[in-house]
Amino acid sequence: MKKILLYWLVIAICGGGVMFGAHIVYADIVITPTRIVFEGRDRFASVTLANPGDKHATYEMKWNFFKMQEDVNATYKRVDRSVTDFDLSKYIIFSPKRVRLAPGASQKIRLALRRPAEIPDGDYHVHLGFAPIPDVVKDDLSKSSKSVVTVKINVGYTIPVILRSGEIDVKASIGLISLSRNNNNGLLKVAVPVKREGGPYSVLGHLMVYHIDNNGKQERVGEISNAQIFPEVDVRPFDVHLIKNITGGSLRIVMYRYDYDKNKSDVDNFIYTERVFPLE
Repeated sequence: MKKILLYWLVIAICGGGVMFGAHIVYADIVITPTRIVFEGRDRFASVTLANPGDKHATYEMKWNFFKMQEDVNATYKRVDRSVTDFDLSKYIIFSPKRVRLAPGASQKIRLALRRPAEIPDGDYHVHLGFAPIPDVVKDDLSKSSKSVVTVKINVGYTIPVILRSGEIDVKASIGLISLSRNNNNGLLKVAVPVKREGGPYSVLGHLMVYHIDNNGKQERVGEISNAQIFPEVDVRPFDVHLIKNITGGSLRIVMYRYDYDKNKSDVDNFIYTERVFPLE
């Protein structure tokens, strides 16, 4: 008699990882970049996977569909098909679809856009998923004449792939923030509601929080690299966990465009919107 214990793959939507600039570091995978954008005449892009572990690992890639929600605790809802009539997944091919990486090795996944003659104006998105293939372990239990097959729990991760068509016209504004404490470390957590205004276009941003002390000195204390608001929602709240304790002064919150470069000044980086909030 055989007993089979199967644990199904769990998909984590852009969660469980640590952001470092243009890549995400997870326990079992490093993904660079964290977002792909096709605009203008762009036709080709690539994503690099790296295995940071000490064992061989196999990853499988496939398309996933998600609909953004106006809820910070439920950012995406998984759906069966594209949220728009134009299904972007039908016009992008990627290769390879499965890779096996040695410890410390990396592999580029190349994407090619087969641009149709006509694309309705707007932004279209699909998520490219990266799922570790579970390791199967067999144990022969000779005394009880039973065998057990265990599939280890693995978590899959996704990044958004976005196509922008037409003359992009989108604006954003920051509403009133609210503050709370992180239960784990006691540091401040800033809830930032951002409103999108721009018809069928997304706010593809990099949300930055600065602390301005009483002497006017500014210091970065929190950020969200993938701060996007897709056209299916008008308002999205972002929870920004600060990285240090602050008192007094004020908070400056800036929504930069996705191509934000820390080596450039605010004059050279495109800013959707910004606001300053005094701290009492």
